[in-house]
Amino acid sequence: QFINAYDGEDGSIVFDAVRSDSSKISKSMNEWPWAQTIDDFAASASKKSLWRYTVNVSSGNVSKECITEVPTYFGSVNPVVSGQKHKYAYAAVGAIGNSNAPPQGIGKIDVDAKTMDVWYPKEYEFCGEPMFARKKSDNPSGNEDDGYIISVLNNGKEKRSEIVILDAMNIAAGPIARVPLGIAIPHGLHGCFASSEECNWSAEEIERRAKLADKMESRGNMWNEVKSDFSGLGLRLDDFEEYFGDIL
Repeated sequence: QFINAYDGEDGSIVFDAVRSDSSKISKSMNEWPWAQTIDDFAASASKKSLWRYTVNVSSGNVSKECITEVPTYFGSVNPVVSGQKHKYAYAAVGAIGNSNAPPQGIGKIDVDAKTMDVWYPKEYEFCGEPMFARKKSDNPSGNEDDGYIISVLNNGKEKRSEIVILDAMNIAAGPIARVPLGIAIPHGLHGCFASSEECNWSAEEIERRAKLADKMESRGNMWNEVKSDFSGLGLRLDDFEEYFGDIL
């Protein structure tokens, strides 16, 4: 999984990525539940670790180095440094050292020093993808980690999820806020954070969009019959106007 890339000072291309090692897989995940014990997981899931690759553009040679062997998933950076040199990467991490384990805690990795600050929830709680949200301030510090990390936490005991928010400058302190969702969100579901006004939808608009999505999903096996007005799916332009208003 690609995390970020930038131009090195010597003209090279440097990129960080989560590398998957499936050499020790001895069991296929064909039935649900895929794993009921940590041994089942280790036998059926590839080991993830964070690596840095450096591409010498002139020679075409590629070198690599491991940043951390702790299982890392859903790596991300502050979007402000996307395509630029970054100091920190954020990831969901395993909770039993370097051994293969599912994503559970939230880690902040200093990719230069190869160190990690981490917060682990309860043994029955599992965090998903960490999303970076910049702080709004009249006097921003300008630091790369001046923001919040948002993730969806799944409580396996209660089968419910919540949003957890951590201060990116002090991950080890744990969440500064926890927002119960009242439902279970599948563990490992991807996410993103956007501060754009385009995403500030009202509850009514979200409901309209969800209804249209459900209608399209119910006709998913008919996509090859789609016409320019979606009539092949049984959807008319009137449907879009009903859910979204006058958009054409």
